[in-house]
Amino acid sequence: MKLTRGAAAEILWRSFFIQGAWNFKGMQNLGFTWSMLPGLKRIAGDGTGKSAGRYLRFFNTHPYMAPTIMGVLLNLEEQGDTGQADKLKQTLSSALAAIGDSFFWATLKPIAALLFLLAAMTGAVWAMALVLIAYNALHVWTMAWGFSRGYRSGPEGALAVGRALSVGRARKASFAIPLLAGMALACLSAWPGIGEGMPLAVGVFILSLAAHRFKLGVFRLFYGVFALTLIWTIIR
Repeated sequence: MKLTRGAAAEILWRSFFIQGAWNFKGMQNLGFTWSMLPGLKRIAGDGTGKSAGRYLRFFNTHPYMAPTIMGVLLNLEEQGDTGQADKLKQTLSSALAAIGDSFFWATLKPIAALLFLLAAMTGAVWAMALVLIAYNALHVWTMAWGFSRGYRSGPEGALAVGRALSVGRARKASFAIPLLAGMALACLSAWPGIGEGMPLAVGVFILSLAAHRFKLGVFRLFYGVFALTLIWTIIR
């Protein structure tokens, strides 16, 4: 039996709380299974308990990627391919966890945090709200789109999500981090005006590109510079 829009919406809503029952033994297993229950009830009917029992095993992935995996597994459940579902569950959870960590935790979150910091330094309250709205809109869209693609296309849907949020794209976007960090340094060194410190921001960005080119550990280097400058600004 196909999922209704109401069931799909309930699954997506529940997926926001996937870590609410996090535990050391199964990690996200309880939240993951609870999120899938509306779909399993429609597909498995009287066999819901048995189907749900298979998903109570260890499970851990990036929380924004979990709906994609749910969609894929429910697609396979509809086809009766439970063996493939069991095999793909751990494979997808590991692969999409790496992609989600790289794209969201290591790239978009630092960018959003620095934009928020710049907005706060310049007193632009509307910009602070815009940063929060934009980040959350993107991750909610990723969860909804990922579930839809996974449910409609099965494993191919998970591949589509992986391509859209690839490590390569995250690496390109990450070049904004040293630029924004340089702008934050400029704000700290020339408070409250941002214009006077723009040459410093450009310099930090250019040096970061050079450090990346020669594999000097750009992010450790410039996060260290940022921390030292912040400390110097405070004690000055």
